[in-house]
Amino acid sequence: MQALDEEESQMEALENRNMELENVMQGKMVELENLEAFRAKTLAKLSTTVSKFDELHNLSESLLAEIESLQSQLQERDSEISFLRQEVTRCTNDVLASQETSKNYSSEMHELLSLMEKMATRFGGSHVQTSDQNQSSVRSYIDIIDKKFVDAMDELDDLRVTVQSKDSLLQIEKGKVEELLSKMEELETLRDSGPSSSMNSPRTVETEQMVQRNKVSSGPIAAHIRSARKVNNDQIAIAIDVEKDDNTLDDEDDDKAHGFKSLTMSRLIPRATRPISDMIDGIWVSAERLLMRQPSLRLGVIIYWVVLHALLASFI
Repeated sequence: MQALDEEESQMEALENRNMELENVMQGKMVELENLEAFRAKTLAKLSTTVSKFDELHNLSESLLAEIESLQSQLQERDSEISFLRQEVTRCTNDVLASQETSKNYSSEMHELLSLMEKMATRFGGSHVQTSDQNQSSVRSYIDIIDKKFVDAMDELDDLRVTVQSKDSLLQIEKGKVEELLSKMEELETLRDSGPSSSMNSPRTVETEQMVQRNKVSSGPIAAHIRSARKVNNDQIAIAIDVEKDDNTLDDEDDDKAHGFKSLTMSRLIPRATRPISDMIDGIWVSAERLLMRQPSLRLGVIIYWVVLHALLASFI
């Protein structure tokens, strides 16, 4: 009985142990089911992550390419900004240089206008009102100086005609002097031959009368020439002195032509055009003498030349 009781107690213990194990088994099964559900969710998340990884990789590559393009555009913008800064600096320097040049040009034009006004006043022209348009005032001054220059050239032509007439008179007087010299030589030879024959010779008497007439006539001519030199100090002084020796006249001609060579001496000018070249040489020498004796006219020619070239430079 005691053995049966022990076996029953053991059986009850085993049953209790079995029930405990079944309870534990059920708990483990529930945990296993929960783990299976969690595993399914994890696998779903993993599959989603794996499927999205390629998209994220492509998106990251596109973002990197866009970043590189933005960096290249930024570099281009930086280079453009640096170039624009250089251009702004260059344009600023050009503007400053042009302003300085215009300032210098305006000061030079002001000085030129004042000088031309003084010259126009000195030439006897009326005062020109200067305005903002310097071109009109410059042209007015040029017209005044041009008019005075034309008047001076007309005066030069008149003086040239006068010089030619005086030269013709000089040639006539030179011929008379040569004739008188030849007759004086004949008179000396007659005096050497004998005093009695020379006193009674009619040719000797005629020669002495011509000498006296020449002395009388040469006096008013010389006085007229000297009075012509005193008419105007600005005109060309014409000195015509009747000499008794041809060598003195040749020396004066050499002094007048000293340092001046005719156009006919050039190989470029044909000999057939000698009258024209002689006329040009005469006008040139007369103009040179007039400019040498009139400083104001020289200054007017220089100013006319400078203004003409300044206008040509401004038009170009």
